[in-house]
Amino acid sequence: MFVFAAAVPALLVVLVGYVAGYAVAEWICGLLGVGTTRAPEVAGWATGLVLLAGVVRLLVHLWGRRQEGGDHQK
Repeated sequence: MFVFAAAVPALLVVLVGYVAGYAVAEWICGLLGVGTTRAPEVAGWATGLVLLAGVVRLLVHLWGRRQEGGDHQK
């Protein structure tokens, strides 16, 4: 059950990044007149994975600050 609790938000972050990256890459390819389907696909996956890495890094940083005594109610 824990796997689903961690995997679903991670997949949603990748999905949001994928959609944004794909849309931007497709728009740029349209502006340049390049008729390709591979470039938006690669850009979408890359954006999704970079966004996931950023979110994980942020969560680890916040978790570390919480563990080292950042609590002001001591």
